[in-house]
Amino acid sequence: MSRNTTEHGTTEAELITAAAEVVRAVLPATWAVEVRLGVSRDVGGRAREADAELAVRDPDGSTATVLIEFKRQIAPKDVARVAARIAAFRGGQTRGAVLVAPFVSPTVRAELETHGIGWFDATGNVRLVLDRPAVFIDRVGANRSGLRDPEERNLKTLRGAAAARVVLALCESGTPVGVREVATLAGVSASSSSRVLDLLDREATIRRGADGAVVAVRRRALVTRWAADYRVMKSNEVIAAIDPRGIDHALGALLDVDVPAVLTGSAAARAYLPADVVPVSPLGSLSVYTADPIGLMDRLRLKRVERGANVFVIRPYDDVVEERARTVNGRRCAAPAQVVADLLTGSGRSAEEAEQLMGALAAVEEGWTS
Repeated sequence: MSRNTTEHGTTEAELITAAAEVVRAVLPATWAVEVRLGVSRDVGGRAREADAELAVRDPDGSTATVLIEFKRQIAPKDVARVAARIAAFRGGQTRGAVLVAPFVSPTVRAELETHGIGWFDATGNVRLVLDRPAVFIDRVGANRSGLRDPEERNLKTLRGAAAARVVLALCESGTPVGVREVATLAGVSASSSSRVLDLLDREATIRRGADGAVVAVRRRALVTRWAADYRVMKSNEVIAAIDPRGIDHALGALLDVDVPAVLTGSAAARAYLPADVVPVSPLGSLSVYTADPIGLMDRLRLKRVERGANVFVIRPYDDVVEERARTVNGRRCAAPAQVVADLLTGSGRSAEEAEQLMGALAAVEEGWTS
C-alpha cells in the first residue's frame, strides 16, 4: 500500500512561488521581485546548481540576488550541509540565501540564523535579511507542523519521563557514551534510549560517531530543545502557596523539615552561581520539588492561594528530579540542567536567570556555550 505524502501547496515550485509572493507583498509597489527556477552556474570550473534565485530590486536600481534552496524535510543536523552547498554555489557566502520548506522548526531556524541563512515555510515563518538594498523581513508562523510526517515511527517530542531522564543523563555524562550505556545511566530501556538519541541527533543537540555512540553533547542546545516540550508549571503538579513571613523564612525553614525537598528555579540558580556573581534579578519566589507537597506545606505552615504566591510546591514529574539532585552549600538543589529547564519555562525574568546560569556553567563545563 502506498501513501501520497505531498500536501497541497507544499511542492517545490508552489513553495518557492509562495515565498516570492510574500516578499513581493511586503515590499513597496515600486520594488521589483522576480523569481527564476532551476539555476546553474560555473563556479571554479565546476557546475553548481540551485533550486531558484530571487532578484530583489529597489527603485534606484540596486539589486540583490537571493539564492533559494528547497528541502522537503529539514532537521537541524542538515543545516550545515545546506550552508556548505550554498557557500559552494556563492563562492563562500551564505548571507542573502533562503531555505524554503513545508515547515521550518524553531531549532532549525536557530541553526539557519547562525549561518546567516533566511527561511520560508507554509505556516508563515519568514526571514529575509539583505544589506543592499536594505531588506528585513521577519514573521513568525507556527512552531509545530500540521503536515503528515512520512517517518511516523520517529520520536517527535521530548515529553515524558524517559526523554527527561536521557537529557539529564547526557548533561552529566562524559563522552563517548553508547546507547546502552546512556540507557543504564538514565534508568530507561535501551529502546527508549535509542529513540531519544535518534531525535536528539536529528535536532543536532548531540553528535554521534560511526558506531552510534554519542561523542559530543551541546548542553545548551539540548536543554533548550527539551524546554520546547517541557513546562515546569504544566509537566508537574504545582501548588501555589504563600508564607506570610516571607521567602527568607521559608528558605531557612527548609533546612529543618523532615520532608525531602529539592530547590529549583531562582533559589537553586543562586546556589550554582559563583560567589562573586550578582544575580540578574532579586529572589521573588521559591520553587521546591517534593514527593509530599501537603506534608511539606504543613511543616512550613504554608497557605494555598489563588494569587500572590511566594512559594510554589511542586510534585515532580518523575523521581529523577530527586535522584539527580545535588547538595550545594547545605541545600538540596535540582541538577543544573533541570534548573535551567525550569527557568527557561518559568515566568518573569526567569529566562534571563537561565541565561546567567548557563553562562556560569559554561565556565566550568563543556557544551554550555552552544
